[in-house]
Parts: sequence; structure tokens; C-alpha cells
Amino acid sequence: MELTTFSVETAKDSLHEEGFVDLHDSEVGGHVSEIEQKGFQYLSPHGLDFCQQRVFEDVRIRSILETLFEKCNLGHWLRYKELPGHIECFRKGGPEAGMRVVLVQLWARGSRVEYYRGSHLCVLPTTKGERSLHEISPKALDEAGCKPKELKFPDGGLVVLDARLAFEIKKGYAITFIFATDEVVAAWPKISLPNSPEVVRKVVNMESPTIKVNFAVQASAGK
Repeated sequence: MELTTFSVETAKDSLHEEGFVDLHDSEVGGHVSEIEQKGFQYLSPHGLDFCQQRVFEDVRIRSILETLFEKCNLGHWLRYKELPGHIECFRKGGPEAGMRVVLVQLWARGSRVEYYRGSHLCVLPTTKGERSLHEISPKALDEAGCKPKELKFPDGGLVVLDARLAFEIKKGYAITFIFATDEVVAAWPKISLPNSPEVVRKVVNMESPTIKVNFAVQASAGK
């Protein structure tokens, strides 16, 4: 679903029913270009500033996460590039798995993606994909009645989706932030950060009582 005027209740309903919500933000492409020009150094001071300013301080994203979860954690963030011909999902299991992991995708300019509406509510057969995600066949989705919704982002875009939702990145890429509940993220490895006062300060400033980060600062040399 595409929102031109933001409403957290409408966004929540779209996530539950369709599995995703398009926040219709064409300014995102410019922000993504900035971090691309700096070589996608996610864990540098600039990368952490990008994370805080473009995700943690975005009132729309925070309100969605705080509405869906009592508490959650940023488990990881990576760039996922185009992989046409491969329909993927981050998490499988349908209704039994529940909404325990949510993705925030910041789309680069010129990107194109298809989301399979309602696929997060279906138990679908999957195989291990090329980049360690779950892969789903078009036939399985068609038999389940899950139809694709194509979104084009000439200027970039911002989408929040349930990690169970099937999608296919046709063109471009998305910087993807993965938020999960405490019990899910407890099984994930922590993101290792350089031990510097500047980095530690930035991480502390990112966290709040409701949204934490799954980071660990590297031990100093000799310890």
C-alpha cells in the first residue's frame, strides 16, 4: 500500500493485511546516494549518523515500530542489490511465525521491486536462495493467490515490510534495516563496532527504551 499522507494506524493495517507499506518518500534516493558516494561504510561515524538520521529519527518509522512491538532491536543493516528472476523472503512460516521481524528499506534512485501482497500470511515451500535468504517459486505464490505489486522508485523510496513477505528486486538496490523482537535477535550474532569514543557515543545516542541495537564494541588491544 502507498501512503501520501502518513497515518500510523493505516500503515499498521497495511502491514498486517498486505505485508508492506510504501511511505512514498522521494527524498530518500538523495540520502542513499550520499552513503553510496562514501563507499557504504555503514559502521563508520558517517554510517552511524546515516542510520540515526534516516531511520531512528524518522518519526514515521519509529511510530510504526513502537506500534508493532513493545520493544525491538536493530539486528543488522545491509545493502541488497537487484536479483531479477529470484523471489525471496527473509523469514518463513506464515501465521505461525508471526510478525517478529520487520524490514525498513531505503531504495536507491531508479530501483524497481515487486512485493507479493498477502504472502506473509501463507505457508509456502521455500529453498535456500543465492544470498542465504529463502526463495519461493512463482508457481507456489500463484497457487496461493498472492499477486505481485510493482513499485518503481525513480527518485528513491521508503518501504516498511514484514520479513515474511515475498519480494523480487528487479532493478537497483535497497539499504535494508532489520528490526526484530528480543527473542529473535538473541540468536543472531552481534554487529562488531570499532572501539572508539566517537562510535560508542553515537551508538548510545541511537538507543531508546523501546528500540535497541544489536551492536558489540570490539575489545581494546591487549585486553
